Amino acid sequence: MRHPLFDRWPRRALRALSIGLLALSAAAAASGQCLVPSDLIINGGPGKDGIPSLTNPKTLTASLADSTLLPEDMVLGVVVNGEARAYPHAILWWHEIINDVLGGRPILVTFCPLTGSGIVYDPVFDGTARNFGVSGLLYDNNLIMFDRTTDSLWSQMRLDSICGSMMGTRPPLIPVVQSTWAAWKALHPETTVVSFDTGFSRNYDVYPYGDYDRTDNGQLLFPQTVVDPRLPPKENVLGIGHEGVSRAYSLTRMATAGPRLAINDTVNGLPILVVSHAASQLALSFDRRLPPPPETPDAARQKLGFDIATDTAGAAFPFRLRDRQTGSLWNLNGVAVDGPLKGARLRKIPAFTSFWFAWSAFNPGTQIHALGAAPAASGS
Repeated sequence: MRHPLFDRWPRRALRALSIGLLALSAAAAASGQCLVPSDLIINGGPGKDGIPSLTNPKTLTASLADSTLLPEDMVLGVVVNGEARAYPHAILWWHEIINDVLGGRPILVTFCPLTGSGIVYDPVFDGTARNFGVSGLLYDNNLIMFDRTTDSLWSQMRLDSICGSMMGTRPPLIPVVQSTWAAWKALHPETTVVSFDTGFSRNYDVYPYGDYDRTDNGQLLFPQTVVDPRLPPKENVLGIGHEGVSRAYSLTRMATAGPRLAINDTVNGLPILVVSHAASQLALSFDRRLPPPPETPDAARQKLGFDIATDTAGAAFPFRLRDRQTGSLWNLNGVAVDGPLKGARLRKIPAFTSFWFAWSAFNPGTQIHALGAAPAASGS
């Protein structure tokens, strides 16, 4: 199965694009070898900018967006400096990169349909925001981006630049949430939404990859260096990494365990909270330690444990959490809304959702969280 945009390009144009891609790779790698073997950098077909990125897209209010989005449509949600915005999957399938400004700061929203990975970065380097595009290249089926300032190549799921003068640079991650539109709107009623009026002629009502994203479809479009058999390749996982240790939380397993979960876990010494809501295809992650007091920033941080607050809203969404230490109530944005800790805020962990085959390939040896048991390590 070829890339769905491949057939849009005449053979002569594709040949020219292939030559252009080689030139791009050579230019990007001019300052030194790439961080991945060059024979594993694959020409995906459409070519450089063949999948057009967006810059500063038009947006809609949540009420207007209801006329273009169904409640079950999937979005990436981002909050920066108190401003929330939703980025519909249906737009990201066709554009993959959105260069945007949110909460007064530049952000880089990326989505790779082949690996199911939505990741948001801070694109500012040396005080200047870089603009990114789709290179047309892939590494382990995953999006390779390029920045228009240096033509350096960036691997989305490696989280760094792999070729060119920026090689080895790791842009900071910005927390992102993947969920249904209905869930994101319930969590952030004042959110804006990227408009389908993009300036490009695309059928945003159609997923362009057929049944590729079905959990029971193990087919990949391009060669893959390794496929970890512990989970189905296309199973969605929330991936969390901390100082060299990674752990995957299967959305399918969490949904099987219960419609709403609060998981108190520790990843390589970092106490974390993972909250899932099966109906919303939502998984959130927080640092479950309280921030230190401003007057004593180096003080020991209190570690909290959380449960679903079943006595507050029944099965309604959004539900609330209750911490075991003080009995305070917390909303799903990580803010204490009642009790002794009212006003406290948990730090969001910049985790992201992707297909299992991709998470495990880019995080070899990753653990899998086993509900009710110790995390399952690679090979177990």
